[in-house]
Amino acid sequence: MKEDAITTFNRRLGILAMFKGSEPLTTQMIFKRLQGTAEEMDERSVQRALALLGAAGFLETVNPDAKPLQWRWPKGKKFMALPRLSDQEVLAFRLLELFLKPLLPQESYRALRPYFETARGELGQMPFWAPVKKWETKVRIIPPTQPLLPPEPPIMLMSEAARGDWRHHQQRVRDAILRALFESQQCAIEYQQLWRDQPAHWTIHPLVYLQRGPAFYLLCTLDNYTDVRQLAMHRIRSATVLDRKAHTPTGFDPDREVERCQGMGGCGEPLRLVVRFWKRAGLHLLETRLATDQMVEDEGDDYFRLTATVNDTAQLRWWLLSFGSKVEVLGPADLREEMANQAYWMNQLYTQANGTLEQK
Repeated sequence: MKEDAITTFNRRLGILAMFKGSEPLTTQMIFKRLQGTAEEMDERSVQRALALLGAAGFLETVNPDAKPLQWRWPKGKKFMALPRLSDQEVLAFRLLELFLKPLLPQESYRALRPYFETARGELGQMPFWAPVKKWETKVRIIPPTQPLLPPEPPIMLMSEAARGDWRHHQQRVRDAILRALFESQQCAIEYQQLWRDQPAHWTIHPLVYLQRGPAFYLLCTLDNYTDVRQLAMHRIRSATVLDRKAHTPTGFDPDREVERCQGMGGCGEPLRLVVRFWKRAGLHLLETRLATDQMVEDEGDDYFRLTATVNDTAQLRWWLLSFGSKVEVLGPADLREEMANQAYWMNQLYTQANGTLEQK
């Protein structure tokens, strides 16, 4: 009798383990999957096991009147994990949900959502003083650049309801684009360009999904062209995944194309950077180095010279310009000339009398 109880338990546990997310299964599908395993049983026994699991609340029918009957994990029911998640696993899934959700394709998020919900449930049962529960209040991600607000709905959508509908529609567009990208499928889109009244209609080949601050962009090719374009996700009005494979241009380099689309120049190749820093502005670079070959020479009380091999990128230019007069580029010569040119035109802007605000 004891052995029969163990066998019955293993069979029902094995049936439950077959269900993934909201994917429905029929009696016949489960019967076939059990064939040749230690938990094999006849089709009638499978039907009885499903009925008992349904009565216990572990499963539900998709449509009681449909034939064949389909079973699924109940909607809204928490994910069941054996063994339970450890404290560190709860923390890991919580941080994943907070920071990676915008980058996950919809199906991937759905697959992970039971874990996220379980992690939230575990947190909810912990006492207020539990270290894991307090961790979210103790960590922050600080953007390396000036924070920006996310893109707003078109100005003609004045009511809150219309703006809410726009945000929901944008979520559907994003889901379609991520699905096309994940499955390497083409996508038909309507795209609103800034300088045109009517949206453009294109068939795109998605290549790279890019997050820049609060906004998302897509690198892709249009129709039958091979040049890579960058599209703002918030300007895509509609997106429909097509049953046609997307094509990647010959020699496509994701890193190079991402850098090229940032603007402000840069070829991505290594260069030997030589700069003079005001110490108080660049002191952190003695601990967080630019490169493994970085060298620093002291130049008195106020300045030091730094030499390092870095990639020639737009981000490098933004970073150097962010220090203003607290850094001087000494080499290479073409980068020094570029920075000097930027400084010249900035000086022109700031010395124009009509560029100042009237003082009251």
